[in-house]
Amino acid sequence: MAQSAIDSGSIKAKGSARVKSKAAPDAKIGTRDSIKRAARRLFAEHGVEAVSVRDIIAAAGAKNGGSLNYYFGSKDALIEELLKEIFREMSDAWMLGLSEIDRKGGPKSVRDIVKIIIDPPVPILVIDDAPTASRFLASMLSTRRAVVQELIERMHFSAFSRLLLYIQELNEGIPPEVMRQRLIFFAWYTVSVLAAYESYRAQAKHKSTIWTDYDPLANIIDTGTGLLEADVSVAPSHALAGKRRKADGQQSANLVDEIF
Repeated sequence: MAQSAIDSGSIKAKGSARVKSKAAPDAKIGTRDSIKRAARRLFAEHGVEAVSVRDIIAAAGAKNGGSLNYYFGSKDALIEELLKEIFREMSDAWMLGLSEIDRKGGPKSVRDIVKIIIDPPVPILVIDDAPTASRFLASMLSTRRAVVQELIERMHFSAFSRLLLYIQELNEGIPPEVMRQRLIFFAWYTVSVLAAYESYRAQAKHKSTIWTDYDPLANIIDTGTGLLEADVSVAPSHALAGKRRKADGQQSANLVDEIF
């Protein structure tokens, strides 16, 4: 589910973020990538709806006000490209983790899989000065969920599906309808807490013992595992589950789609 903070003022009442522009785009990466980096930072800091095209151009230090439209066509098209990039990197990182664990004979515990999801072998978006992926994704899930769902359907998020399947197989004693619900809760928990941790890491001057008293990633992994493996206190109602399946035309929704 992987920053120095950009210099910005308060968000305008109408929702547009004021930012100080850089002198010029980073010569090493060019205007196009400067726009992408600036957009990720702003979206992570303020949310996708509060940031305008003008804000992104200013933060990227682009001289031409039409640069974003020239390279991407629109703000929405830029957002889709950023999402694709994050999902590709997440999928590649998770696939690497799956390959490593498969070479060892498969996962021995749910924690093995949770660790891959939360702390994969390679970090996400290392090209950015500070982490932005979790906050950007959290903002998209909050305000543009349909866009995320449609993109995931097109990209076939197979690595994440395999990880979820492993968790289900390792928890055969938990009723399927309970585990399905827990996997959704786990994914939402993971996005939210990683976004909070990412925000802390992005604010170099901000100090909080929440993130320093104990290894935060280890504790996020432990609590995520606990969420999935907790005892079931109430037996599922198979009658209600059957009614719901009938009402849904007896079609089982894809778990990844339900999460996102």
